Amino acid sequence: MFSLPTIMAGAWFINSVVILLVVCFFMFHSGIYILECISKYGAGTNYFFISKELLPRWACYIANMALIFVLYILIYAYISAAGSVIKEAAAIYGYNINLRLIFIIFTLILGASIWWSGVGASRLTSLFLFIKIILFILAFSGLFFIVKTDLLLTSPVEGGQTALLPFVFIIIPYAITSFGYHGNVCSLYKLYHENERKVVKSCVIGCVLALVLYFLWIMGTMGNLPRAEFLTIINKGGNLDAFIESLYAVLNSKNIATFLLWFSISAVFCSFLGVAIGLFDYILASLNFKDNPSGRMKSALLCFLPPLILCMLFPNGFLIAIAYAGMAACIWAIICPAVMALKVRERFPDSRFKVWGGKGLIYAVIAFGVVGIICQLLAQFNLLPIYR
Repeated sequence: MFSLPTIMAGAWFINSVVILLVVCFFMFHSGIYILECISKYGAGTNYFFISKELLPRWACYIANMALIFVLYILIYAYISAAGSVIKEAAAIYGYNINLRLIFIIFTLILGASIWWSGVGASRLTSLFLFIKIILFILAFSGLFFIVKTDLLLTSPVEGGQTALLPFVFIIIPYAITSFGYHGNVCSLYKLYHENERKVVKSCVIGCVLALVLYFLWIMGTMGNLPRAEFLTIINKGGNLDAFIESLYAVLNSKNIATFLLWFSISAVFCSFLGVAIGLFDYILASLNFKDNPSGRMKSALLCFLPPLILCMLFPNGFLIAIAYAGMAACIWAIICPAVMALKVRERFPDSRFKVWGGKGLIYAVIAFGVVGIICQLLAQFNLLPIYR
């Protein structure tokens, strides 16, 4: 979410909204393909099982390695983001705290909550989610009153919206990460007692809510920050502290700026816990560690040490990490589910639950995943237009 306005600055508001709609469409359907596959094997089935059943062994390993990579790289991104916003908050109150020390303390405290109790960590996540919603309302109710529509709807360059089209491709990997709900599909199928209709409804509601939230977020930010101001943010590494500093400079209300800062902190805490709990449980189960203090400590060390070390070495990697997570998500969350849907229809031709669209939509989803990978690879080699 926090990377979107910065990475969308090149294409600007109208083009970015169109890309969000396209990405949301394909990400929704790729997630529902996972539902179609697990519905043939029953509740309790996980992603690893269906990939092992429906994909060649090499493809199964690639898919699951991509899944693990996404979880690790997102934890790294959230530690990096948390460090930047906490440092910014401390500076406002007159404290200068070492960034790497913040990384360590943040990881130790939230990591310890997950090690201590999965239920406790889930409740902590719910608490941060509640705080995030309250702060979102407080911050954005003020932001919307001062949105400048001419900033949003008028092209910031000669040639109109068409001149900004080359910048839309870099958005795709980041937007893909923003709609990554796929790891929850198996749990939802079990939660709703194998009722596919309820799972689909839940996924529709989730995707629409995310789409609305992102729309409000980029409208509130792009409607207050001129396009040129985003160059300053990008040149500072694109981390959250630089983004919030720029908003401080243009907002006349100290209260709105403060609410926005604390909203950012609560959102990062919530996102970190959500991803970290998933990776922690994955490691605990896949390596057969006992669910006791010793086994959970082993899982915690494997879960948190690698991204923490990466943060100590590369503290400002939030934007880059989100892009790589998007590229890996193209493999495990887009291409592989679509391929598995083809295989499961061959194996169960008379199945009662099938995603609409036939093979045409499946191939379109696969093509979209390939486009996402190509976009990130081109960006990596500086072959894609990037606003900077």
